[in-house]
Amino acid sequence: MRLPQIMITTTPSTPVRTDTFRSVIAGRAIVQEVNLPFSEQQSEVEPYWRQLETADALFVRTGLIPAALLQRCRNLRAIVLHGAGIDQVDVKAAEQLGIKVLNLPGVNANAVAELTIGLILACLRQIVTSDRLLRSLGWDASRRLGSELRGRTVGLVGFGQIGRRVAALLVPFGVRLLVASRGQPTSCGIDYEWVSLASLLSVSDVVSIHVPLAEDTYHLIDEKNLALMQPGSILVNTARGAIVDHEALCSALVSGQLAAAALDVFDPEPLSVDDKLLQMDNVILTPHLGGSTHECLAELARRGAEAIVQLLAI
Repeated sequence: MRLPQIMITTTPSTPVRTDTFRSVIAGRAIVQEVNLPFSEQQSEVEPYWRQLETADALFVRTGLIPAALLQRCRNLRAIVLHGAGIDQVDVKAAEQLGIKVLNLPGVNANAVAELTIGLILACLRQIVTSDRLLRSLGWDASRRLGSELRGRTVGLVGFGQIGRRVAALLVPFGVRLLVASRGQPTSCGIDYEWVSLASLLSVSDVVSIHVPLAEDTYHLIDEKNLALMQPGSILVNTARGAIVDHEALCSALVSGQLAAAALDVFDPEPLSVDDKLLQMDNVILTPHLGGSTHECLAELARRGAEAIVQLLAI
């Protein structure tokens, strides 16, 4: 009897806890890692596509899964995303081919939320700048006057599981909390004000992005909306890079419209070595680390394996 084949897309720098995944599968399927990169260049992905063609299920952390690849995977019945986003997969094409697609919302909520809080504090207290200057110029030249989070107005764009966790972590800081979301206000035991996006942008000292990437959120934070933000405010994005218009953001940072930005996500990824953001001292950049904690990766692998077991009925 043929065992199902489960392919995990990963790279050495973007790992999956395959040991945890295999422990759940427990020999009911063949599990293989495929180092699929994030690339739209066919020459770069073709060797990895050939490895994926025989898969019965995919556990996707890295790479793109377009319609052209799905059509080549004759045995494919299920795709589980290693996280909350589904933008890596052509979901419509998958549905037409009878392939079930699931994500794992909420598993990375605490990890992403904690990084978000860290980035906000790093911007306000100029932690990264002070560290860099202390190493290069010494004690006196590195001392920077920062700002406290207490008493600030923080706007959350999106109020799903990550947004709500960020809100909960912000409560002890004594901030005024604003929320702009597509859905109706959620009762979660936290005091916040539900406002329009324009209102949120115009009065927030810190704006943090927590919406999924979709047609209606692509470049949601564009030149027009960046212009609404208070001069000297801070933008944090730990959601998806394409939600923010890259060129408009660079202009806002150069002009001083924004005091700073902290970004964990980019469009495209990885960030180009000659990107303008790398030359800016008022920007903190991290390489898509939101869900990259030991605890989060282990839980994502466990839940991902359990989902595939159910989808394949093995």
